[in-house]
Amino acid sequence: MFNKLTALASLVFLPSLAFAEKPQDMTDPMSVYTGGEITAGNKGLGASFQFGLHKGDWGLLGKIEAENNFESSRARFFAPNKNTGTGLFIDAGSDKSNELLTSNYATLGVMQAFTISDKVKLYSAITLGKMWEENNQFQETQIITSVSYLKYDFAEKFYLQLAPQYSYGLDGEEIRDFSAEFQIGYKVDQDNVIVFTGDTDNNAWISYRTRF
Repeated sequence: MFNKLTALASLVFLPSLAFAEKPQDMTDPMSVYTGGEITAGNKGLGASFQFGLHKGDWGLLGKIEAENNFESSRARFFAPNKNTGTGLFIDAGSDKSNELLTSNYATLGVMQAFTISDKVKLYSAITLGKMWEENNQFQETQIITSVSYLKYDFAEKFYLQLAPQYSYGLDGEEIRDFSAEFQIGYKVDQDNVIVFTGDTDNNAWISYRTRF
């Protein structure tokens, strides 16, 4: 459950927003667009919807998603700046897939993009927040999480992405958790992507993303 603390979202006020005029790369972790996604894997079915808006150098992304046969939910708000490569976000969610252990979290964080080469980019993020459990199965705790996304576009339509993450409990429940995800994606066209994902918790799933 702790690897659900991945940080990608923000709460920033942006007046007079307009829809993006130029399509962005949907495989970019900081991409802002309006679209949806469906997923299927060993933990069941899931789906998400997001909206993307732009104003000048800033973007705003709001995303609502459900997974584990819709027993886990997540909401994110993300505001990236295309010139600085910096993004601010909030990320909150609830996991009710285990009726004996209903966990919740809410975090605030920042992400920075680094261009290593034309085909390789690194995105580093850090978040600070809180995790708690409705049935008192573990102590409420403040938590800090570090996550990175290393993306390699190895062909015109294919990319690889590695996302290691470490979560550390500052008080309350002692959390020392490392996890990682590995993705291989196929860009059908600029508006549709198919992604295969696996993680260190022995989960695997396939996702179909589309832009409206």
